[in-house]
Amino acid sequence: MAPKPDTNAETDSDFIARIARLVTRAGGQNALARASGLSLGAIQRYLKGGEPTRGALIRLATAGNVSLDWLVYGGMDEQSSPAHNPVPVYGFAECGLQGWYNPVRYKINATLDWPDPELYAVVASGLSMVPEGIHPGHICIISPNTRAHTGDAVLIRRNDGASTIKRLVREDDIWVHVQGWLDPEKENAPQIPYTDQIKRSVIEQVAPVIFIKRRA
Repeated sequence: MAPKPDTNAETDSDFIARIARLVTRAGGQNALARASGLSLGAIQRYLKGGEPTRGALIRLATAGNVSLDWLVYGGMDEQSSPAHNPVPVYGFAECGLQGWYNPVRYKINATLDWPDPELYAVVASGLSMVPEGIHPGHICIISPNTRAHTGDAVLIRRNDGASTIKRLVREDDIWVHVQGWLDPEKENAPQIPYTDQIKRSVIEQVAPVIFIKRRA
């Protein structure tokens, strides 16, 4: 009996070919790295079969003017769609409990080419996620229909509406374990990590941060 083809290998090969096409169009690996804001080492890893993060995929698709669907899955529809999903933007207002905030809707929308019609954005507040690269004022794009994985920055919204952004450590049927960092005791002092556990019964949503943007 002839061996079955390795579908995963074929898929990886096709994905690498699409990355290589972006490299060619950009004028080389360095050019694509500059256009996407990624490191040259990252581009080279992807060409060898390394998996980009969600944020890196968005940067590559934007730099290459291709759709995310084409970059990830292939197919005929290569060009990015001119109609991007509108993304409602929320601010975080203090709600009286340290590290938790009440979302306040802004009268603006952002746009993003990502296959989740329920995307929304929050403007980060507080210092508890600075070691993860999320600073006060950064816009965090949240994807409710994307599965969160260990190590992801996630937005957790409780049943009462209070929300927080933390690093997902692990989860089970009863608890969601997260990590944050205490405010520094003085300027430029290191932040001390802490862990917390939240009962799943009080949680309405756990959704990953798929993209972080500095505010203009």
